[in-house]
Amino acid sequence: MLKERIRTYCGNGDNCSQVILRAVAEEYGISLSEELFCACRGIHGGFGINGMCSGIVAGVMALGLLCEELKRILFLLRVQNRFGSLDCCTLSALGADCSGVLEEIGEILQEVIEE
Repeated sequence: MLKERIRTYCGNGDNCSQVILRAVAEEYGISLSEELFCACRGIHGGFGINGMCSGIVAGVMALGLLCEELKRILFLLRVQNRFGSLDCCTLSALGADCSGVLEEIGEILQEVIEE
């Protein structure tokens, strides 16, 4: 299950987008380059300005690889409805670290992928 994979990757030094992408790649058997994971450093911390959460951005990227485009909108709406926001600053304020938020993002992502 995606949530458990996310839990495994949290705390290993990866940022939020890297955690989501590694978990999705493992869960769904997708091969992703190390360059892609390195590129995720550029979107960490809401693009460095507390913009959109990079875990959510990674979820949208995963949907682009796995699903039709409309699922992207469904995913974003569900995350927005769950948390009331898509921005890093608001989401990171929900806990001591982002692991719980990432696990919930993962649950939503898996639901959307598997619908």
